[in-house]
Amino acid sequence: MPIVHIRSLALPESVDMPALLNKLAKDFAQQAKIQLEHISLDWQYIQPGHYFVNKQVHMQQHVHQPPLIAELIVPDVHSEKRQQQLLSLLAKLIHQHSHIALNNIFISLQVAQSGTIFDNGKIVTWPQKG
Repeated sequence: MPIVHIRSLALPESVDMPALLNKLAKDFAQQAKIQLEHISLDWQYIQPGHYFVNKQVHMQQHVHQPPLIAELIVPDVHSEKRQQQLLSLLAKLIHQHSHIALNNIFISLQVAQSGTIFDNGKIVTWPQKG
């Protein structure tokens, strides 16, 4: 499962978004040792002038401001240490592939509990972590 949602203003230079997403997903899967078919990743652009942070409205994404916002959703089978490893890995890879400064990336973690996900036509449950 990890599911990754990324939001930012348009990146400052022309980006081949399909290639960026493909490389980001593959590297995340490989380095996290998660099968690629279990990774879901999207990157949405915020319209210019629709992002207020740091006391101002921003028009374009820059390396050092405004913060790129991401959400990482993982199942509760992962230990807290593993969750933190996945957060750090995701931040590192977003930085590497987008060139956004590492300290300008904000990622929140959402831990999905077994029985709280509807997928493939049914409620999904998984073994408890041990």
